Amino acid sequence: MKNILALFLTMGLLSSCGIKEMADEARDNLRKTGNAVHLQVLTVALQEMVAPVNTESLTPPVRMFPAGETFSNEASAREATEVFHTFLVDVKLGGMTTKANPTPRDVRLEGRKVSLAAAGVISAFLPHQKFAEILDNQVGRGRYEDTAYVIALTRYTYLRDFFFASVVERSERVNMDSVRKAVEYFSEIKYIAKLPYVDRLRLYVPQFVLVPSVDGSNNGQDTLEDLDITINPTEYKLLARKAIRRFERDEVLKDQLYNTEEGQRLLAIFQAE
Repeated sequence: MKNILALFLTMGLLSSCGIKEMADEARDNLRKTGNAVHLQVLTVALQEMVAPVNTESLTPPVRMFPAGETFSNEASAREATEVFHTFLVDVKLGGMTTKANPTPRDVRLEGRKVSLAAAGVISAFLPHQKFAEILDNQVGRGRYEDTAYVIALTRYTYLRDFFFASVVERSERVNMDSVRKAVEYFSEIKYIAKLPYVDRLRLYVPQFVLVPSVDGSNNGQDTLEDLDITINPTEYKLLARKAIRRFERDEVLKDQLYNTEEGQRLLAIFQAE
């Protein structure tokens, strides 16, 4: 009896050890598989963003949006920062030339515009928590501090020019859902504008803006000018007033804004300093 019991105990011990090993192996394989899928999602999203069919028009780069949103949602704050930094390096350094009068081809203007558009799309679609994490990790302490400032700058300009404007300026009809989306974009714009270091949010790129010749001026040659973007920290107040005026033009929506609890709450966000 004792021998049989000992045999069962031994078998049970071996069995439990085997199960543990199998479980550990399964977890390791799952982790590897998860990492592989994660990297594949990021890689495919980046490839889609810069594919020629999606970069034919960059004003705005709407064809980049779906892949850009996928990348920004999947990437960690660190991964998003590093990829943005890579695009930014290409934008800033990829066009350097010693020629006195460089052509767009000399400075790789089109390719660098694609890089800047891709970087802007990534920054615009970052979830707020991830964006805040980037600032917290980089500002005043991180290797990519300067990059973090540009991330905030491009996020601001994209949300203002492409997302907020699409609701407030380019929508034929508006409703309460329009107001909710405008508030979402506006809140992020205001958050960036009120950063204590907003004066550091600047993007300066030499020879990046192509100015076509007009009426034979400049000997009939196109010229390249510098790109210099900053943020007006009080602009959000103008955007708020613009949104309110737009929504008040719709009588039904105006009534909902001023006479419902949700409408008053949303309206107050635009009216707050």
